[in-house]
Amino acid sequence: MLLLLCAAAFGVAALVVAAGFGLGTALTPLFLLAYDVKTAVFLVAVVHLANNLFRLALFRRGIDFTIVGRFGLASIAGAIAGSLLQPRIGNPSLEIGLGGLLVVLGGLEFLPEQKAWRIPRRYDQAGGFFSGLLGGLIGNQGALRSAYLLNYALSKEAFIATGTAIACLIDASRIPVYVANYGANLAGAWGYLLLVIACAFAGTLKGARLVQRLAEARFHRVVAGAIVATGVLLIVSNL
Repeated sequence: MLLLLCAAAFGVAALVVAAGFGLGTALTPLFLLAYDVKTAVFLVAVVHLANNLFRLALFRRGIDFTIVGRFGLASIAGAIAGSLLQPRIGNPSLEIGLGGLLVVLGGLEFLPEQKAWRIPRRYDQAGGFFSGLLGGLIGNQGALRSAYLLNYALSKEAFIATGTAIACLIDASRIPVYVANYGANLAGAWGYLLLVIACAFAGTLKGARLVQRLAEARFHRVVAGAIVATGVLLIVSNL
């Protein structure tokens, strides 16, 4: 089991450096093989935060603090609201709607430049809140965040750094709640957890090298392709 977790952490962490999402989604089912749901979610959140902080350290010079302030803080508020509402209104129809939205937003990146459409920046805060809200209701918050950040036509370094900074803020807002409720469950899991985190770090270093080889245009299309694939998967899995 430990070997499987480490291999998955390395491979997925390498792949998600560009896209900015997917590590938690991939690791949660594996942790569920060894832990109850609440403990598994908590442990994955710890790995997720640690790896995000490491990725942020690698790309810190690219952070766009204006976007973090306008979009990121609003997305945190939306995520909290969504997580509170989730038990009441979460349903497959919402997931299908989210999948459709991801397909559209990701697909925009493949349009010719002269036909491309961008969301006006005056809607940044509304977009941040809405993406956080849907993420809190359904999950896949990282895919929504990446889809919206494509709207800014950022350099690959700025895209990764800014998205990761926002992800760190969101992780930091939920980890204390998990610690308060399930902190005792960490006692017997630290050994496994540290090894998985180390493998995720190694995967992130590998992914960072791969990103450096990608041209800007191809980088954005790789991210857009991952977003479209996530959207299609959400739709198909809920039909």
